[in-house]
Amino acid sequence: MFNPRFIITEKILNNLIELEKAMLVAELAPLQPDWEAKLKVESLSRRAYAVLHFLGSQLDVDDISKIIKDDPGRDDKPAQVALRVGVVAKERDIQKVMNWLNANRLVSQTAYLANKFKQESLADKDLTTLNSLLGERIINSAVLGTFRQKECLEYPDIKSTPPVEIKYQVEDLFSWFKGASKSEIHSVLKAGVMFFEIFRIRPFEDDNLSSCLFLLGLILSSEGYRMKELWSPEEDLLKNKQRILDIFVSTVEGEDLTGWLEFITKIMAESAEKTKIKIMNLIGDRPLFKSDGGKAISLSERQITIMEEMTIQGEMTIKEIRGILPMVSDDTILRDLKDLILKKLLRKKGKTKGAVYILGKVKGFK
Repeated sequence: MFNPRFIITEKILNNLIELEKAMLVAELAPLQPDWEAKLKVESLSRRAYAVLHFLGSQLDVDDISKIIKDDPGRDDKPAQVALRVGVVAKERDIQKVMNWLNANRLVSQTAYLANKFKQESLADKDLTTLNSLLGERIINSAVLGTFRQKECLEYPDIKSTPPVEIKYQVEDLFSWFKGASKSEIHSVLKAGVMFFEIFRIRPFEDDNLSSCLFLLGLILSSEGYRMKELWSPEEDLLKNKQRILDIFVSTVEGEDLTGWLEFITKIMAESAEKTKIKIMNLIGDRPLFKSDGGKAISLSERQITIMEEMTIQGEMTIKEIRGILPMVSDDTILRDLKDLILKKLLRKKGKTKGAVYILGKVKGFK
């Protein structure tokens, strides 16, 4: 029987506390309906871009946003969508965005039903359905949503489960999931364990990582961790490809999930905090960015993005800032940073390319 091995460390506890605090504030915040709708589209676009870019898509975040705003149906053809929204790209890349949207719709609908009607726990069929949606019109229909019959070619540096053992290990994992109550293991930790184990097994020929991410989101949403559907933890989780792969390798080799759970709970807490900051800055009751005299400071969307990340990290290099604004030129970023320094929200330490930007006088929501 599957029985994950890990220790509840102080880091994990602190991450869970910060996540719960941020989620409570975000859920209770009275957002204007039009702003909430705008933020949902923005969040969807950023989430989709983070995943698809990680997987090699050539679409930029603006093109993905156009497709998401168009809200194509499952029967639409990529060429039709491209013509409608004015995006020039490979049909495969457009289809991947459409498939991502279809999988996200399934997660939203399933989570809604789970919260409203307290439906039964998730099962392996939910995982196979997600994988089927993600590969539609791209992967051979004969293998969509079915367990692979050959060695896994995705991420060969990380040992995967032999095909003959996949069915047994997946069933064993979901059996543990159904039997693990909230009193035994925190919902976020349970979701983190499921993400790790499914990726370790890599049960499908393709789209294993995307399937894991959607399963993670489905578990969290079904357990009430929705953040108004405005957060995008995929951005932070996938922004350093080598880092996440190294953590997977070390965890698989050590057979102890403690380090992985510290990592993923930190990602979740930071993402929730940034979402909370964005929401609180929009509702206007207590503007996040103030002058010494307490007057609210007006910032552009790019500057807000920089400050949201800075309030989490404390200090950042220009390379790290470029990572959260991938489609913005260096000159534009430097102009934004110079303006933030003039407004005393940031300070620059050092004068060379290795300079570090650190927080100035900022009041946050704690």
